[in-house]
Amino acid sequence: MSESLDESKQQSSEPASDSRASNQASSQISSAGSLSPQRRGGILDAFQVRSFRFQWPSDGLTLWAFEMETLVLGWYILTATDSPALVGLIGTLRFGGTLFGPIYGVLTDKVNRRILLITDRAVLAVIALGFAVLALSGALQPWHAFVLAFLTGIVRNLDNVVTQALLADVMPSRSLSNALALSRSVMDISRIIGALLGGALLGALGMGEAYLAVVLLYAGSSLISVGIVLKSQTVNMDDSGWLTNLKGGFSYIRRDQAIFGPLVLAFLVNLTLFPAVNGLMPVVAREIYDKGPNGLAVMQAAPGLGALIGSVWLAAHAQTAAPMRRMMIGIVLWHLSMLAFAMMGLWLAALVTLVVFGTMTSLAMISMSMTLLHASPAEYRGRVMGVRSLAVYGLPMGLLISGLIAEWLGIRTALAINSIVGLGGTALAAVVWRELWAK
Repeated sequence: MSESLDESKQQSSEPASDSRASNQASSQISSAGSLSPQRRGGILDAFQVRSFRFQWPSDGLTLWAFEMETLVLGWYILTATDSPALVGLIGTLRFGGTLFGPIYGVLTDKVNRRILLITDRAVLAVIALGFAVLALSGALQPWHAFVLAFLTGIVRNLDNVVTQALLADVMPSRSLSNALALSRSVMDISRIIGALLGGALLGALGMGEAYLAVVLLYAGSSLISVGIVLKSQTVNMDDSGWLTNLKGGFSYIRRDQAIFGPLVLAFLVNLTLFPAVNGLMPVVAREIYDKGPNGLAVMQAAPGLGALIGSVWLAAHAQTAAPMRRMMIGIVLWHLSMLAFAMMGLWLAALVTLVVFGTMTSLAMISMSMTLLHASPAEYRGRVMGVRSLAVYGLPMGLLISGLIAEWLGIRTALAINSIVGLGGTALAAVVWRELWAK
């Protein structure tokens, strides 16, 4: 275990050469073809590193809490206002922190990432506690939910940036692909459990009790994060100031097409695909299938099951194909599965389609993370993932647009339009960056 940690520290602390920063697109494309170093082997390879054994469950509890919040808040706003557009709005606010992604990236490159992770998860617990108190006291109003959702989104986005950068810090390069797949698997497990538990608690006990469980999950996640070992901050960023470092990060990303291309696609899938399962599923459950909280929970869990299948498969077969090519294939199939879901009329057939949707989610998003983290040197890693987080702003935009279309034309039409737009955007990206995807 100590050997793995030493390898991780040595790998993370190696500075990027000046020549890499000034490489032309052709040389960057060449390097993108070998982004995945050889792994030591074994589907549980990453668990040989002590810090990963703490970060994995800590991430899981955080994601579990987040999935419960998504379900509970969405259902509360739908029943309190009867407005699909407002359901989309509260989902948008929960991702409002994406606007600060590049700033979070600079912060992540300047401050000890372990301390940041512990702190932001503790803050999430405090925010959730405020919501639980309002609900239990009977004082909760829809505007409270919007305010608390916005505050959660501000802190949650920082957590996303820190989590990914820290994972690359503690893992040896040859085990990073396996670690990313296993990290995605805990996200998928948490999505299943969080949705089912959230629906059960909401239906059986009510809003306040369901949110107390969210508080405990966030608090537990913060405590477990204490076990992560980071002997020293692994970043060698200069002290020339926040704005200069921020500009330097954007300049580096713009020059490296192996990073810029996947970031554009990250924005696209958040705009067209994620609104369906990150805010609008209550509308689908009630308006198409006439389901209550428990039926909604099953629909939220189905993509999680499919994503878990994809994550486990990739954990064992991370080196079977170039990650960029696998990402493109996954994004195309992902859009096609949502188009099929929009046309479904039978409940069981819709659930099967959601499982396929989730599997394609893992195939595309894990491959995207592999590409970005392998291509990013340690001193730029926080800023790259910060801009990656900014791409997630496509989700709140998609939620707003999809919510309005659903209110005017129906939820089926909204999902179908998203699928068609996404397929067109993916085809355009395949043409513009065809050299990258061929690697």
